[in-house]
Amino acid sequence: MAAHRALTAAALAAGLCGVPGTGPAHAAGCDCFSPELQLKTAQDALQQAQVAVVGRIVEVGTDGAARLLVTESYKGPASGATIELAPRDPARCRDVAAPATGELALVLAFGNPATGCDKYPAEHYMVDWFRQIGAKGAPPAPPQR
Repeated sequence: MAAHRALTAAALAAGLCGVPGTGPAHAAGCDCFSPELQLKTAQDALQQAQVAVVGRIVEVGTDGAARLLVTESYKGPASGATIELAPRDPARCRDVAAPATGELALVLAFGNPATGCDKYPAEHYMVDWFRQIGAKGAPPAPPQR
């Protein structure tokens, strides 16, 4: 069971971050995975995540903690809610920029609390899949870009 969880986590990480060494920015325009694998990764992410939302960073504290106003919710707090992002750990997520006030971001958190390390570009390919999964509740056609 532990091996299965490790494999699942590795697959989700690959889907979130793209090819190792390219960082989250690569995932924003990821076409390196088939639509079927992208859909499966998005479905698995929604199933396993504690929080899956898109929102705008409305405040960043001096310690790096941030508040995000949820504009789209796929799992967790409803649209209109404000969530707290604990400060990111630069050792854990070197490729993730610190939150910036006004930034629109996808927050996909598998643990609690959500942190700045759980922040991805709002243009991440999974957002298109999350929208289609949520709207249809059935396997969607690949998003058109």
